[in-house]
Amino acid sequence: MKWTEDLIGRCSSPKTYHIDREMLKQFSQSLELTYPPYFDKEAAQSEGYRDIIAPPTFAFTLTAGEIPGFELPAAGIIHGEQQFEYALPLTAGDEIQVVACVDNLKKRGSTVFLTLKTVAHNLLGDMVFVSRSLFIITLKEPV
Repeated sequence: MKWTEDLIGRCSSPKTYHIDREMLKQFSQSLELTYPPYFDKEAAQSEGYRDIIAPPTFAFTLTAGEIPGFELPAAGIIHGEQQFEYALPLTAGDEIQVVACVDNLKKRGSTVFLTLKTVAHNLLGDMVFVSRSLFIITLKEPV
């Protein structure tokens, strides 16, 4: 694959997810979280949410479809940074569509610094979250 700036702006097709209550509970348990709105619908509703909410890092599990002409290598990748920005809480029962785009690409010798931006909207078209992932990719040859 050629690591050129023409990859910037390429996006996946939307992928739809139904946010399941049990999936959220299992994710929260795996992180040993204790905040009641992550587990208990009544606790979440008492804080103004419709249902239990997703922990902020849950969004990382919602992957988008393939980006045309783009493929991460199988080896030589470091996940350097992760950011999440929420416009709305991600709540059990939500239906969201996720799209990923190549947001930035910089080359330094045999290293590529790649930023993928993932955006999720609910079915009303409201943005739920944006996440940005920085990947540091070491190639066998200078780019």
